[in-house]
Amino acid sequence: MYVTPIAAGQSQKSLPPTATAGGDFGARLDAIHSLTRIVISYCTRCGAGVSFIIPAGDSLPRHVCTACGHVHYENPRLVVGCVAEYAGQILLCRRAIEPRLGFWTLPAGFMENGESSAAAARREAWEEARARIIIDAPFAMISVAHINQVHLFYRGRLAAPEYAVGEESLEVALFAPAAIPWTELSFRSVTLCLERYLADRRQGHYTFHEAELEPLVQPPQRQG
Repeated sequence: MYVTPIAAGQSQKSLPPTATAGGDFGARLDAIHSLTRIVISYCTRCGAGVSFIIPAGDSLPRHVCTACGHVHYENPRLVVGCVAEYAGQILLCRRAIEPRLGFWTLPAGFMENGESSAAAARREAWEEARARIIIDAPFAMISVAHINQVHLFYRGRLAAPEYAVGEESLEVALFAPAAIPWTELSFRSVTLCLERYLADRRQGHYTFHEAELEPLVQPPQRQG
């Protein structure tokens, strides 16, 4: 299951104001990068120290080896999952790990090297819910730029009404739309995906959805 790579001591709700609204775009980008950037101390190619600089011909700072010049690129990670139905009900898992331990989610997780996105969705459904699913089509792609992630959800079906608790789940269940625990869902991308899915289902026609999630802002603290 996917995690949130926020720097130590930070939370999704404590991003600097410049990272959320207003201000210079470059300042916003720098603020977001300061919270999500992976710190690299040594070159993965030769072991020498690195500097965080803008390489020649580039526009963003990178970790560059001071000895061999190797540039260490950081790229967004792809989280893949599936809205899997059986007899009109939707498969959800209650998370056994942080972040959002105890909250409900669609089976989803980081795509591994060497597998297709559909294969990743099937693997995650098996690992988290011991469910074998049939992929129908891509359904939603949600960019979560402030944590360097893209969430891709398929729509599909359980091959059979068979599921069980996986290692990363406390509980697994099929939910009718009216019974979905909306206030106990783990991530905003999951909520958005389910809302769009059920809206399409009511209309009897599914389309592909694309969306972006902005950082949450911590509300002002009361004084005194």
